[in-house]
Amino acid sequence: MEQQENRYTVSAMRDLLKNLESIFEMVRLVDPTEVAVLRLEDNGTISKEPFACYQAWSRDMRCRNCSGMRGLLGERPSVKFECRRDNLFYIVSRPLILELSQGELQVVLEIANQADSSVIGREEDCSMSRQLDEIQEKVYRDPLTHTFNRRYLNEFGFLYHNMDQLCRRLWFIMLDLRQFKLVNDTKGHLAGDQVLMEVARVLQSRVRSQDSIIRMGGDEFLVVLTNCSEEVVSRKTKELGEALLPVAAADFGYSYTEFFRQEKSFLQEMLEIADRRMYMAKRQAKCLQPT
Repeated sequence: MEQQENRYTVSAMRDLLKNLESIFEMVRLVDPTEVAVLRLEDNGTISKEPFACYQAWSRDMRCRNCSGMRGLLGERPSVKFECRRDNLFYIVSRPLILELSQGELQVVLEIANQADSSVIGREEDCSMSRQLDEIQEKVYRDPLTHTFNRRYLNEFGFLYHNMDQLCRRLWFIMLDLRQFKLVNDTKGHLAGDQVLMEVARVLQSRVRSQDSIIRMGGDEFLVVLTNCSEEVVSRKTKELGEALLPVAAADFGYSYTEFFRQEKSFLQEMLEIADRRMYMAKRQAKCLQPT
């Protein structure tokens, strides 16, 4: 049974489609009852266009290794191969609910990438799945630490990390390392890279699968925690600081909201609050250092 959390306003759905269109060859929203493709207008209304069907043949398949798509679209997408003329397409579809002023509308989100017929010889072949995973890695992963990158944050990828439980209660924990520049200056940039990779490993080992570790740049990281209390976050911040000590000391700042809005200005506001608090902690730590 589909989770009822898969609800989107027209604005939120437009943002999701825009993000997906930067990755995949075809992204479309379909009204299955009228067999029409939906267009989401800037004023919050929708219009409908004729549905362009794929010809020849199609068959439902279960993808055995499609972690990249699950990361964006949840745990149980339906996956099928369809053929149009001589081209094969790898299709992922998922039912969602679109919230309109006049009520809700059940829709289907379809994503397609063209596939070489040579890789689709049998159901067990997951070559296309691996290609989609590689796209995910290039778009949203930091190549050094393998944490998520700033684009993942700016495009609200953390909201789609677990689509079956789209979260509004969010904690942002900002941290950066003390005297990291000294490591680079005295031991070299390779040593600095090793420190960053170990910091990322420690952070990733201390959060849940539905949470996110994002490298903001340099030695600055962001931990995104979902659906947890202030007490949990306070304990988690202390835990992260202690776990990082064998690698490098760090300073922390946080921000919190009960109702996250998928807006750039709101995101920036939360980041600025966490960043301000982090630098307050950094100044306090310097004051406590012996002279």
